[in-house]
Amino acid sequence: MRILAFLSLFLLAACSSRHMPHPDGSSRITELAPETYNVVKGDTLFSICWRYGLDQKTVMANNGIANPNKIYIGQTLYLGGTGSATGSAAYPDAIYAGNISTSKPSKRYKKKPRKTSASVTRYANWVWPLKGTIVRRFSAGNVGANGIRIAGKANQTVNAAESGTVAYRGSGLKGYGTVVIIKHKNGLLSAYGFLSKTFVREGQKVKRRQKIGTVGYSPDKRLMLHFEVRRNGKPVNPLGYIGSSYHF
Repeated sequence: MRILAFLSLFLLAACSSRHMPHPDGSSRITELAPETYNVVKGDTLFSICWRYGLDQKTVMANNGIANPNKIYIGQTLYLGGTGSATGSAAYPDAIYAGNISTSKPSKRYKKKPRKTSASVTRYANWVWPLKGTIVRRFSAGNVGANGIRIAGKANQTVNAAESGTVAYRGSGLKGYGTVVIIKHKNGLLSAYGFLSKTFVREGQKVKRRQKIGTVGYSPDKRLMLHFEVRRNGKPVNPLGYIGSSYHF
């Protein structure tokens, strides 16, 4: 049932998404949430919210749903028509701290102000899931670019970027190969695709840096990891959580 839920999320999105030209010539998925949605076989509330980039708690509140696991085929859900699977920020809101001043600095002070902990993201303790070179960067909405891809080596270990609970493990998600998805606090999910082996199970709690699998091959036969972060259902730039340079 869990596999069907995730399959419905990605397969339905692939079938019904509108594709519009992007300035760089790539295809961009711009599926918007309808005002209402009728639940079909294989849907879960989580999969519907993931598909349209909506916050599950908000949808539950708007529809008077107390238990997210209890929706039924034919049920009409009010989605509001405002969601977007690609309407995500390049970096999470949490990395911006304080107000930005537009006034010119006083000439009296020539030294640059010392950086404080307030300017550091609260997710700075996330680690890189794999040591390697980024071969594809994040570009919200572009096919295959809702995360980053890191080149790897055969049998190289893939680690959890942050502690959480395994929400999915399997190969039922088109375009991800064998993938592990971990649920974290604050509405965050991290996905680790193209794995050759996995060492965790669904429902298992994992710790930051814990070994969850090994690097496998992408569809174009290259050893790499697809790493994706979603916040409240929307893809966000993973570098906003793990940093732009390797650390573990």
